[in-house]
Amino acid sequence: MLSVPLWIAAGLIGPCLGSFVATAALRRTTSEQVAFGRSHCDHCGVALSYVSTVPVLSYIRLRGACQACGARIDASHLIGEIVGGVILLSALAAASPPRAGLLAALGLTLLASSVHDLKTQRLPDSFTAVVAGCAAALAWLQSEQTFWLGLVCACTAFVALEAMRRSFIWLRRKPGLGFGDVKLVTALALWLGLATPWAVALASLMGLAAALRQPAERRLAFGPWIAVAAWCVGLAGEARLWPSLT
Repeated sequence: MLSVPLWIAAGLIGPCLGSFVATAALRRTTSEQVAFGRSHCDHCGVALSYVSTVPVLSYIRLRGACQACGARIDASHLIGEIVGGVILLSALAAASPPRAGLLAALGLTLLASSVHDLKTQRLPDSFTAVVAGCAAALAWLQSEQTFWLGLVCACTAFVALEAMRRSFIWLRRKPGLGFGDVKLVTALALWLGLATPWAVALASLMGLAAALRQPAERRLAFGPWIAVAAWCVGLAGEARLWPSLT
């Protein structure tokens, strides 16, 4: 049973980590320095005070606009802060603290990938590589058998999805699925194992619902839905609320 102070700490640290990850992902889309430099307005460049960067509360206090120029603050910052808190708290709820730390690293990387995909329609290979590393470590820590099963599932997922992607290109002359999406599912399959098809199915349903609510000519960023579906299915497996991942 986790102590109350640990839950409180996670509730405070999670939004801060989510804020950093979302900001880093946004800066990467503009080739801006990620790790260093003061937080600043994305529009006028004015440096923000520490009071103006308190997760969630500052966004509410400023009503989602820069105090200096009045420009709207990108909602990705607020979403990142909220999701960061959810990631850390749900990871702690599903696993012991040591394993929860690895789960949180996986979740935060998925957050960064999702923000980047929403802004650029691309999933960076560097983020996917981190996801693969965390997923492989989670599987190995579970058992050697789980790791090898995850590797087989990852290879199977890659072959199946890439074949589907190429078939769609051949039939429709355009990809129905991005290669980055294929690589992300492959990386996550190392952790999800036999539950991978459930995550893909859930992501497809959510992606379809989202596609129906946007203009037909606009391309859907599928990465965020893969991330959400994998996180839900994977955590359910970690908490033994879902059939075993092995």
